[in-house]
Amino acid sequence: MTYTLIQEDLKRLITKKFTWVAIFFYLLIAATNILFIRSEEPVGNPYFTPTPAFEYFVMIQGGGSGVLMVFLPLLVTLATGDFFIKERRSSLLSYSLMRTSLRQYIRCRVLSIGVSSFLFLFFCQLLLFISLLLVFPLTNPSVSNVNYATDLLVHNPWIYCLLVIINSALMAFFYSCLTTIIGIIFQNFYVSIMFPYVCFIGLSEVFMSFPLLLDGELGALFYDLAPMSMAGDYITSTFYWAVIPLYWIMLGGLSFLFAIWLFGWKFQREKLLLL
Repeated sequence: MTYTLIQEDLKRLITKKFTWVAIFFYLLIAATNILFIRSEEPVGNPYFTPTPAFEYFVMIQGGGSGVLMVFLPLLVTLATGDFFIKERRSSLLSYSLMRTSLRQYIRCRVLSIGVSSFLFLFFCQLLLFISLLLVFPLTNPSVSNVNYATDLLVHNPWIYCLLVIINSALMAFFYSCLTTIIGIIFQNFYVSIMFPYVCFIGLSEVFMSFPLLLDGELGALFYDLAPMSMAGDYITSTFYWAVIPLYWIMLGGLSFLFAIWLFGWKFQREKLLLL
């Protein structure tokens, strides 16, 4: 059942006009960000070494002049955030529950939306990476603006960029689970899509303000663990390479289990999903 749902969600994603609009604006933001970074480089200096594609790809994720960390969660919610809420507000949900058990349905449904979101953001990041490889040189990157897994970046930038792509895709899985949770709680279409992004911005602001309240390493730790930091700004942190994927795997797993429990609880208590 899960495989069938994933196929259906991917078809919906591919044929959805807004998906391609979102990808266009994602690439436009990335291109604008690169132009801004290049405007700060001494390109007129005869001793200036052109920045390699690997370094540009890492720099625009976050930290310093990078801005993609702000928009990646929104890209996910706009692309797949309406999948569950549309099904809930139609007869498809009642029909699906007639064919399978309640727990199997919601488990497969959340997993399908999560995998589709994972593949969607993986594709977006990979498309951006390939585009940069075609435009900029493939020389060894500098680590002057990067603190995250610098040894891997220096010795194998291909694997490093793949790690960044996987980190983003794991984040997409979490936010897709969050949109499903919001869709279970609320019946409003726009709330289901935008509220996860509002939570992303709000929690990031709260966590990033902790260094103003707490001195020393504790305040810095809260800043580093903020959702926005973990979405891309982590490249300036000294985390071990496995910390970022484990962070999103943990959040994704917890949100996945919570969505399953919440769906069953709401169905048994109020049966809102059949209204």
